[in-house]
Amino acid sequence: MKNILIVEDEVLIRTGLRRLLQRHQYQVSEAGSVHEATNNYRLDEFDLIITDLRLPGELGTSLIELAKPTPVLIMTSFGTMKSAVDAMKQGAVDYISKPFDHDEMVMSVARILREQQLNQENTVLKQQQQNTTITGIIGSCPAMQELFRKISRVAPMMSTVLVRGESGTGKELVAKALHQESPRKDHPLISVNC
Repeated sequence: MKNILIVEDEVLIRTGLRRLLQRHQYQVSEAGSVHEATNNYRLDEFDLIITDLRLPGELGTSLIELAKPTPVLIMTSFGTMKSAVDAMKQGAVDYISKPFDHDEMVMSVARILREQQLNQENTVLKQQQQNTTITGIIGSCPAMQELFRKISRVAPMMSTVLVRGESGTGKELVAKALHQESPRKDHPLISVNC
């Protein structure tokens, strides 16, 4: 269940939004100001923060920086194009004017959370790919992981490398990988088949 923090000083709006999101199976916490939010919660534990732009004490946009990398959706009854652009420039993921349409709010929240999940999955896949491939060599077994570690260790060195092995075992792939991972990658590679 996704965890959302609502930071809104108007109790009626905060309560209504909490109920709306809970009906859509979100776990919701509340705060009436930026100060209350930062004192009562660890902001990075939320999947999304929805905040009013104008709050007592500090502007809601200050949560964009305080809550990184948690996405922040800004809502305001002072909806001008300039304030929307300013909020987005500061890093808000979306901007909704009050009074908001319930369907619009639910769709925006779902979209933001879906994009966040896709970004996290993309990051994990990139890390996994870096751990399982080196320039044309693919593998995830322990022997391949050891080969990748050796290539990464040897490639930065300014030395000659002799790659040995049976015919068809991928010696030329290893030579190309060593070259691509080395500081000499912009220079030509000459492989000699003996």
